[in-house]
This record gives sequence, C-alpha cells and structure tokens, in this order.
Amino acid sequence: MAEKYDVIIVGAGVAGLQLGALLAHDGMRTLILEKSSRVGGRAFVLEKDGYVLDYGIHLVRFGPKSAIARVIKHIGRHVDFVDVGTSYLLDEDGRRKVFPTKPITFLKTRMFSFSDMITALKTMARLRRGQFDHLLETPVKEWMDENGFKGGLRRYFHLVSASMLVCPFIDKASTGELLRNVQKVLRRRISVMYPRGGWKPLFNAWIETVNSNGRILTDSPVKEVRIKNGRATGVVIEDGREFEAEKVVVAVPVQHMFSFLDEKEFPPEFVSMCKNLRPTAGVFIDYCIKGKISDSTGLWYIWDPMCFGLFTSNLEPALAPPEGQILTFFYPRPVEEMEDPEKAKQRIDELEKAVFNLFPELQDRIAWRRAAHLTMVDGVEINIHQHRFKRPGFRAPNIPNLFLVGDSTAGDGAGGDVGHESVLECYSEMMGREV
Repeated sequence: MAEKYDVIIVGAGVAGLQLGALLAHDGMRTLILEKSSRVGGRAFVLEKDGYVLDYGIHLVRFGPKSAIARVIKHIGRHVDFVDVGTSYLLDEDGRRKVFPTKPITFLKTRMFSFSDMITALKTMARLRRGQFDHLLETPVKEWMDENGFKGGLRRYFHLVSASMLVCPFIDKASTGELLRNVQKVLRRRISVMYPRGGWKPLFNAWIETVNSNGRILTDSPVKEVRIKNGRATGVVIEDGREFEAEKVVVAVPVQHMFSFLDEKEFPPEFVSMCKNLRPTAGVFIDYCIKGKISDSTGLWYIWDPMCFGLFTSNLEPALAPPEGQILTFFYPRPVEEMEDPEKAKQRIDELEKAVFNLFPELQDRIAWRRAAHLTMVDGVEINIHQHRFKRPGFRAPNIPNLFLVGDSTAGDGAGGDVGHESVLECYSEMMGREV
C-alpha cells in the first residue's frame, strides 16, 4: 500500500531542502526523495582531515537580506553572516589592484583612469534607479560598446558578468539581468557574504525541519511521477515503492526531469525549452593548506584566465585546522569544454598555473587538493536567450498540482541566487502566500 504525504519533492539539493523545510514547518507532511547517497546536490559539504569544503564557491548574495535568510527565519532558526572583505584583481598588466565592490572602493582602485572612475560613478548612480527589462536580450558586449566603455571599466564589467552571472561570455550574457542584479546590490548596500559556521549548520537546520514533519530518503531514484486525469498523484521509485501526495515538486534541473515525467503530458514548446536550457559550467580547485599564506577575506579575481577565488577559512576559521587554510578557485568555461575530458584537464592546468602565479608560496604548502570539472554549476546560464522570462515558471503547464523549483527555473537573480529565490516564488505559488 502506498504511503501518503501532503507533498513529495523530487531532489534533495539546496532548493529542494529549503522548500521542504518551509512546507514541513507549515504543517505539510513532506517527503523528499534523493537519488544519491547524500543530500545537498551541487552544494554538498565535504569533511576531511579537519577541513570542511564547499563544492566550489558558495557565497550568499545579500546576506541577512537574502532568500536564504528569509527561509531560515521562517522555520524559526537563526544564521549570522560574515561580510566579505576588500576584493582584489590580478590585472592584465600583472599588478594586484583593488576590485571595487562598494562605492568607496571605486575611488581607491588603480583599475580605472580618472575619466573611467567618473564614468563608473555616474553609471552606478544611473543603475540605482533604472529599469532594465528592455536590455534583457542585449549582450553585455553590445551595451559596453554603445556606452564607450574601454580599458579598466570594460574589464570591470566583464569580470562582474563572469562572477555575478557566472557568464564571462559577454557576446551573449544578458545586460538586463546583469544591471538588475547590480542594482539590487546598490539598493541593499550588501554584496556577498558567507554563513557563519559554513554551510553545514544551514543544511542541518533544513534537514531537521523536514524530519520533524516528514522524512528524506536517499538512494531513492525516482522512476516515475504518476499523472492521472491531468493531476500528479504520486511517485514510484526504482525499487518499486510507491508514494502518494496531493502535490508533487520537481527540484532537479528541468533538463533532467523527463527521465521520470512523460513529456507527452506537456506542451511541446515547454518540453523543448526545458531540454535545451544551457547550464553554467567550469572547473574548480580546492586547496587545503598547511599554514597561513594570506589574511585576505575578500574575493580574488584573475584577468587571464578569467577566474575568481576565496579563502573561505579566513571568513570562517572553524572550516580549517588551527594552522591551516582553505582556498577555492573557480574558472567558468563553456559546457562543451567540460564534456571533453582533455579540454577539462587543460583548463584545470591553466587554472592551477594562474593560482600559483598569484600565490607562489602555495605550491609548498598543499596538504591536499581537490580538482573537478562540472558540466553543470548552475542549472541555467543567464544569457540573452534564457533570461528569466524565457525559463520555466514554478507550476508545470497542464498539471496544476505539479511544481518546479531550482536554479533552472524563472527564479529571480543570477547564479546560485536563482535557486534560492525560486524557493520563495515556488512556495508562494503552492501556498498562496509569501514567506
């Protein structure tokens, strides 16, 4: 006999766990099904030899004003955030320069000529009050060309696109999405922050809340989401067990959901949109370091190759042993390169060479390292062909009780923010109220 729940969520990544915690807290008996042996998806936490690693760089844009903070508050928990310090760039001329993240740092950086600095300040003033939907399908390159951006100012916006949108490809990155996200930073006066204690306390809070009114089953790949008379009725997993629910949520990338959903139930254009969404991709390296090589608490950018990194243990010392550090660098690249093992290895080698150039003392201080290439970092690349109005919403067409959440949906924001914001928007769609 099938077990019955109020809601079943397919996928225990960050979005699935957050939405599950909200629903369970609100009294809905919740089941989350995860195909792998662990939760967290593309943001799981690895602990080894006293080092606690994120899977890549996972900062929280807007900190206490973020979607994550709203979820945590709603379920009755608390999280503090650590502000990221001054950021730096290893520029094209080989010199280290302040990378502006706040208005005052525009006056301190050597990235800009005097005229660049004046233009930058005027641009930021306009961005604070502008409307940008008309630029959603304008590439960042075209926008910079039209505004005559050159030199350091041009490199600056190129790097902002690479890190904020996770899209360094300015011939297709969406200007409208970029400027809207810069505007949010200016208005909230908060850029990126890191959760106090790292990500583990957040995962624990979400898991405990779900388990208080439901459960999470790992090693439980979904075979089929059953649809009858135009409604989702439940889920069958690979071992044959069946579960019924009033509502079903897909919390895996929409590119993959037709492995357990019959695409004939949906409009062809919706199926095509989902299957063809382009993800972000790239390589990253985590260095677990013996001793201290830097006191930096800000982001580090490298112009060539275009990449960025962070000493997470300088923001949260508990992530490393007393005399150790963690440095993570990410190098965004096209997904096609990450599907080619030889290309991926080349990119890892390029990244490592650049990091050693920036921090020469690192080479002799490595306790251990982890290098990986990912064909999906975020579920969607924020480009002119797939801005938020060209991605699937939070309720599946034709099936009123089937919902979608995650970083491949029409969630607001950029990069990982899309997934976090989608939790709030999907919750509102399901419950008819806001968090």
